[in-house]
Amino acid sequence: MQNGKNLVNLMPKDNWLVDIADVDVGGDYHRVIIGGIPIPKGLSAFEMRHLITSEFDSLRSLMIAPPMGHEDMCANLTFPSTSSEAPFGQVIMECMGYPYFSGSNTAATLFALMEAGMLPKSEGSNKITHEVPAGLIQATATVKNNVIEEMIVEGDASYVINPKIRLALPDFGKVDVALVWSGALFATVDAEQFGLKINTADFAKMKAIGLAICEAIEPDFEATHPSLGPLEAPKFVNFLGPISQAGPDKFESTGAIYGHPNTIFRCPTGTGTAARMAYELEKGRMQANDQLTNTSPIGTQFVGHGLGLTEKAGLPMLRVNISSRPYTLMRTQMNVDFQNPSLSQFSNLRSFGH
Repeated sequence: MQNGKNLVNLMPKDNWLVDIADVDVGGDYHRVIIGGIPIPKGLSAFEMRHLITSEFDSLRSLMIAPPMGHEDMCANLTFPSTSSEAPFGQVIMECMGYPYFSGSNTAATLFALMEAGMLPKSEGSNKITHEVPAGLIQATATVKNNVIEEMIVEGDASYVINPKIRLALPDFGKVDVALVWSGALFATVDAEQFGLKINTADFAKMKAIGLAICEAIEPDFEATHPSLGPLEAPKFVNFLGPISQAGPDKFESTGAIYGHPNTIFRCPTGTGTAARMAYELEKGRMQANDQLTNTSPIGTQFVGHGLGLTEKAGLPMLRVNISSRPYTLMRTQMNVDFQNPSLSQFSNLRSFGH
């Protein structure tokens, strides 16, 4: 088993042979980079995110844009954590940019590291501390007969930043949205007010409305997280379908997540599920220890468990963990030859990690 602290990359600057694990979580493809890229040393996940966003966004394009990927994928860079509590850190790369946390991407990343022998994989319950840009998070992988049957991830605490913002959308009229933080920032809307159904047939309309909401909210946007500081305008829209009570402390809902500029995710998303729970708590329809089974437009489900309230800077927030089942789609190596004219747009990556 490789230890994240001792992970060393000796790839030449003009050629990367990147070790890739593509993982399905809830119907979405999550690409996990588990080796083959020279890693800048001594950076926290927060600092690594800043470096990549400011200087090396081409890494995101390399992983999720043609010729190597497509815009509906997510990608994750793994590297040795600077924390003594976590072996690995992670930067999440998506169509919309770089969320501070993602439930499905974290589940996929930990799953890939375990399957590659880079994290312990023992029968029963495996407790993991992991570093994401939002900070340290906790996860539990359940293994039965050498198969990872469940990944439970607790991310950043969730809360409603603003319960109601009135927007005027071209072609769609006036709409009320709530701003909800769950490790990523969501503009949260009732799908029914647009006549939307949570299914694939309405993907095109969801994309158009999601784009309009993001463009309308950005010009005057201001919000600050108590530990992460000023936040960027939301690039996710959480379309809320119906919610119903399924039993004592148990609820069921449907929903769809738009990712700017042109994606509807096929999985329920971990942060989207946690944001839904914080929103329903704010509305008084759920309690802090309730469970929510959230169903995506393609019928896949994540289960969110409320873990009670916590507090940051005097703000009450909801702790949530998300349960999902990852599956390996592919293990492969990506050959990145920087002398290839077709990859010229990625040439600045030669200096990444050097």
